Amino acid sequence: MTRRRAEVFTALLFCVAVAIVGFRWCNVPMRDGEMDAVTRLIGLVSSSVSVTAHHTFQVLPSAQQPFRAHVTPYCSSLVSILALGGIGFFVLRGPLWRRALAFVAAATFILACNVVRIAASLAVGLHYGDRSLVLFHDWVGTLFGLAYTMGGFFFMLWMLLPSAKNTTLRRAARVSDVL
Repeated sequence: MTRRRAEVFTALLFCVAVAIVGFRWCNVPMRDGEMDAVTRLIGLVSSSVSVTAHHTFQVLPSAQQPFRAHVTPYCSSLVSILALGGIGFFVLRGPLWRRALAFVAAATFILACNVVRIAASLAVGLHYGDRSLVLFHDWVGTLFGLAYTMGGFFFMLWMLLPSAKNTTLRRAARVSDVL
């Protein structure tokens, strides 16, 4: 095995370990925080959504039947954030402070977008009923989740790539310098 392959294999092992341990330790606190943020966001326009036990929203629409929406561990942005953390800290190269700053910025973007996604799903359910919530969550929410995860990754890379407008040396920088 070459040195580079050993480095890549080790980086992948660290990424998997961080993902498994991070998911195990952060799953509940992350969902609690996201649910609190969603409740505050949707509370700006409606008081018909509240949090009940076990990561569940109680939705009381005025024109529809009341229902509950459970936030599963995979509805959280934690999986995307852990994946970016593994990539940012174990795969990408560069000064640690730049990688940490880029990761925090990308994770914040992903977290904010996920809160908006959950709030939008609840708003659709509040106005059109629980079946519309499921339809919105499954189709629009999934596409939005994919888009903001990719956007967070590209934002992280953009923050790590050297600027091309300052010097000719920076213009010669390649993406492989970061990867």
